[in-house]
Amino acid sequence: MLLVATAAVGCAPPDKSGGPAASQAPSQEDAIVSLINEHRAEAGCPAVTPDERLTAAARRHATDMRDRAVRDHTGSDTSTPARRIADAGFAPATATGEIIYWSEPSGDPQAAVAGWMNSPAHRDVIRTCRFTHAGAGVVTGSGYAAVVDFGAH
Repeated sequence: MLLVATAAVGCAPPDKSGGPAASQAPSQEDAIVSLINEHRAEAGCPAVTPDERLTAAARRHATDMRDRAVRDHTGSDTSTPARRIADAGFAPATATGEIIYWSEPSGDPQAAVAGWMNSPAHRDVIRTCRFTHAGAGVVTGSGYAAVVDFGAH
């Protein structure tokens, strides 16, 4: 049985100016996974292990969100979370999930995780104990986009 979970949260309207190219924020990505693991522990779930394949999938969608004002789980190329996760090499997966966040003009890991935890759908994805791995993607520029992709084999 394949479990797929997705949820989105955002702040402020998208910036359609085109803006500068997105930049990756690895330390922010690590902070997001760490904060998520704190919330998972509170729920009695084991920590997710960071996975570079999931990070690559998350960065791909975060970049799309920032560069093309995408504000849901379907990419501008019509990709789905499961497709992006598989394309990044995390396959076969028995469970996948994705949470997304955007804010303008800026954001940070604490705001993203707080937003997710204040949303029942996002909180449910974070607290899905079945997930064993995760990767966060953060891009900044003329806005802040964060994506976390979760998976299990």
